[in-house]
Amino acid sequence: MDCRSEQESVFGKVISLGSTNGIPIRVHPSFALVLLWVVYEWGIRARGGVSGALFGLVIVLVVFCCVLLHELAHAFAALRYGIHVEDITLLPIGGVARFEYTPLTPRAETVIALAGPATNIAIALAITPGIMMIAAIRAISDPVSILMISSELSLPGFVVQLWLANILLALFNLLPAFPMDGGRVLRAFLATFRSRLEATRIAAIIGGGFAVLMTVGGIALGDYVMLLVAVFIVVAASMEFRMVATEMSLRGLPVGQYALWDGGGVQPNEALLSAISGGPRDVVVVEDGTVVGMLWRRDIMANQTSRHRLRVVDLMDPNVHAVEADDSLYDVHQWLMQADKSAVPVVQNGRYRGVFTTDRLWHVYDHVQSRQFAWYRSGVRLLRRRLRLA
Repeated sequence: MDCRSEQESVFGKVISLGSTNGIPIRVHPSFALVLLWVVYEWGIRARGGVSGALFGLVIVLVVFCCVLLHELAHAFAALRYGIHVEDITLLPIGGVARFEYTPLTPRAETVIALAGPATNIAIALAITPGIMMIAAIRAISDPVSILMISSELSLPGFVVQLWLANILLALFNLLPAFPMDGGRVLRAFLATFRSRLEATRIAAIIGGGFAVLMTVGGIALGDYVMLLVAVFIVVAASMEFRMVATEMSLRGLPVGQYALWDGGGVQPNEALLSAISGGPRDVVVVEDGTVVGMLWRRDIMANQTSRHRLRVVDLMDPNVHAVEADDSLYDVHQWLMQADKSAVPVVQNGRYRGVFTTDRLWHVYDHVQSRQFAWYRSGVRLLRRRLRLA
């Protein structure tokens, strides 16, 4: 395990901490800001000195271990449903477990969402006997006095801090604000009697409402962490909604409508140079109207020096997978990602219809996204007009 190795992720440069069950665990370099904040708060501002700073660092690191266990619980629950877990990344505002995008049943989404808070509740319950022991030793009977122990730089203070942190982690994540775990449970519930898109829309709107409340609270209290979390909620909820909206749009579009004819493909016995006269690209190999293989651009580029002597059959891949013209763009997109292919032949009743490439997919994807953005802008303009009339 090399804790210093850096890798690229959706969050930019990250530091690898290893892996468990094939799940990469990483930490973002900005996590160092949390450590600096702890040194300032516990060591300088609270006048705890070196001992206070070290005490705060230990608490924060242990709490983030609980955050990691929270995300691992999500990940292991997802694995039970056959969902691939991309990675887990620790950020200054918490942890993020990334899964492959797969539409979930309401039951599966509920189980995966509740796995995280349930882990924090389990940790808090495991610590509760220690809290009761501390209360008995100090003859404390009221909850407020127990909470006051959390300010101590002592073992009892550490235990109370850890207990409170897990309770707060569970409660915060159970807020019915998308994309928090409680928001995902809310969407799963709504999806039982509404469309998934409408359920996501409602959960995202509620999440936006909580973000507004957190923004107001953060400004009033001078708590910039609340502002960062509010921004995260808005951005994540917006991304999830657009993802679901795009999925629904792609499910309604047949791939045959966007397939490229590309001259009807090439023949197996055709000279390679003739077949790629338009330049190296992925080409469908067709014989008597039936797809018999694929000529991949990467193979053409790997045989540049000898391609003048080759025929199409010498380089073609006979293990070809074709999709039907009526298949949805979403299903074809999923297959392209899982198979790691850049193109797929499209057939209709067994006859070659065209080729659909990843370049074509991204063109359609951009078109769908722009339509969604135009719809959003028109909705905002309509809302503004109604407000003016009111």
